[in-house]
Amino acid sequence: MATIAQHNAARNDFDLLARFVGAAEQAGIINAQMWAEQHRGVLVSTQIGDTTIADVHAYAVATYEPTPRPGENPAAVTDAQIAQAVQAVNSGA
Repeated sequence: MATIAQHNAARNDFDLLARFVGAAEQAGIINAQMWAEQHRGVLVSTQIGDTTIADVHAYAVATYEPTPRPGENPAAVTDAQIAQAVQAVNSGA
């Protein structure tokens, strides 16, 4: 489980926010930018499988070597994980 500091780092990662917006747009969510900004804390802490975006992001930060940054790295925080978090939060799960 991510620490509060790790949760905050994931929540405040603007690269990750941009990817949440993109996933929300792809999911057909109206006002995707506003929705992602309003739900970013829940998005990073929602259980997806056996992990959360905050946990995966924390690992990416710990192993980060310049380029790409953790939030923009689709190998660290995958598009599938982001889409799953968007779906879970949007459906109220």
